[in-house]
Amino acid sequence: MKLLFEELAWKHFHTRRDRVQKLKKWIKDANETSDKLDKKANQYYKAEELITFYTFAPLLLREDKLEKINEVLKSANINEPAIGKVSLSIEEPLPSPEGYLSWLKDEALKINPVKYIQEQAINHQKRNKTLETATHVDAVIKTGNFVIFVEMKFTSDISIGTTFNPYRNQLARLIDVGIETARKEGKKLVVLLSTPSEFFKNKSRLYYYKIQDYINPTEIQKDIVWRK
Repeated sequence: MKLLFEELAWKHFHTRRDRVQKLKKWIKDANETSDKLDKKANQYYKAEELITFYTFAPLLLREDKLEKINEVLKSANINEPAIGKVSLSIEEPLPSPEGYLSWLKDEALKINPVKYIQEQAINHQKRNKTLETATHVDAVIKTGNFVIFVEMKFTSDISIGTTFNPYRNQLARLIDVGIETARKEGKKLVVLLSTPSEFFKNKSRLYYYKIQDYINPTEIQKDIVWRK
């Protein structure tokens, strides 16, 4: 067993070489510990970072990127085609909106009922530290008219909150960061969630219910309350 597209991985993660080392370690562990059933030794079989890389590495190598992106958009019932030049980044860290961080400074002590987290929030603010770190988007695709965020899930669910905001689910956070990114670039936002169909059909994950809610944009706004 070896890391597929390894040369591309070193090139793509040239500023985050630890990412490639992590992918290679999972493969090394899987090769050396096939008889062990512990979780740590078998991350290769479930790691969403590796699934994301294997999904999108072929797209990085294709000449017909735009055509393939439009096939994905069409499958998500988005009829407007993507146009223009395509760029793709994997595991891209993007900052939280300044407006949200400002809002959270005022609300952190009100919305979190846990005393030690309230105290952490106070200490963060005294040291001018932000109350939400960068959001790592699994894949960011940019075209002439779209910013497309893709979140990949295998067996895990979306997270239900952040340290200082227990109500900030992962999909809402992606949409919030995505709105900011798309607005700055003058483009439309698409947020795609890719999951195993059986988990979705069985309604066993929170993301199933949030996807149903978010068909109605006013429900999205309820989960991103700082935006008007």
